[in-house]
Amino acid sequence: MNILFFTVSAGEGHNQVAKTVADHIKNLHSDHNIEIIDTFNYMHRHLHKMIIETYMKSIKYMPALYRFIYNRSEYTDSSISDVSEFLNQILLSRKLSKLLADFEPDVIVCTHPFPAEALSVMKRKGKINIPLVTILTDYTIHPSWINKEVDYYIFPSETFAYQFQYWEIPKEKAKFFGIPVDQKFNHEPHRDALCSKLGIKNTFTALIMGGGLGLGNITETLNYLFTYNVHIQLLVVTGKNEELYQYLLKNSRPNLKAFGYVNNIDELMSVSDLIITKPGGITVTESLNKELPIIVTSKLPGQEERNTEFILNNGIGMVANSPNSLISCINLLKEDEEKYNIFKQNMARLKKPNATKDIAQFLLSLCVEENNNLNAKESSLT
Repeated sequence: MNILFFTVSAGEGHNQVAKTVADHIKNLHSDHNIEIIDTFNYMHRHLHKMIIETYMKSIKYMPALYRFIYNRSEYTDSSISDVSEFLNQILLSRKLSKLLADFEPDVIVCTHPFPAEALSVMKRKGKINIPLVTILTDYTIHPSWINKEVDYYIFPSETFAYQFQYWEIPKEKAKFFGIPVDQKFNHEPHRDALCSKLGIKNTFTALIMGGGLGLGNITETLNYLFTYNVHIQLLVVTGKNEELYQYLLKNSRPNLKAFGYVNNIDELMSVSDLIITKPGGITVTESLNKELPIIVTSKLPGQEERNTEFILNNGIGMVANSPNSLISCINLLKEDEEKYNIFKQNMARLKKPNATKDIAQFLLSLCVEENNNLNAKESSLT
């Protein structure tokens, strides 16, 4: 069976979702052919670099403009469709047609709206007739994800069913499996032993993160905490931001331990009592699975603002937009056991610990169905 994933390297989340599901299927069936395509890089590596750099610079240096474009596109979206149509004509259609002909996928999976739209254009024009599945990677529905040619949407939560009428999404196309993350986020190791392994105290601990790229106002957040002398242990993950990591090493504190780009976020969450972070879709999902209450101190414009709405509306975290608000949030979660437990109970209700398994099994079932349909067609012709 052949499964083809399409993603885009805008941040870490889209790639991570594709890799998580692909790796799980490989572990189940090593004989299956699975490939992950980074769409822009596949089209043209220089174009890929230009698009990603433009995206990163726009959210960093022109967040108001990005927010305006994102918000406007929620109501009058044609941008993704128009760009996909254009790139299909000049670059993508011929390359994609060859890739699909050579690989012969039984199912196509998209973890970013651009390839989903590009492939929908091909289905619309009758160039392909392959089951197309999209996995939403944030806690929001943006019209760029919605295409009539998509066969199934994998949503992060049942709460989005209330929006189906607005977006004209047929219920039979919806699967509420959740956002897939590594299975290790479902494990609960012994906290004392894990603290000893990490060289930290087993005390009230806040994990501070800014996403895989080390974005977010981590330095500013730490300055607030040090200025107000908050008596908690701080674990800081800087991601790929090497400059920030070196800065924290040079300005160490007894209650601070810095980490760079690590592969044991699950362990750091297991020894923490809350997380202070920007609300990327993957980070929110990992926190949900660990039932780790969230304090949002910074957010990228667009989808992370919608993720923040999900956090607040579902009672799984708080927002701190000022130093005094951050201190209040931390102390509330530290001192008010009843409030803290309500957050954890809401997270237990919302989390989807089997998302990766469920999505993998669903895709495999689609492969079997597609093969059965092809065999039936072949039989009818003989």
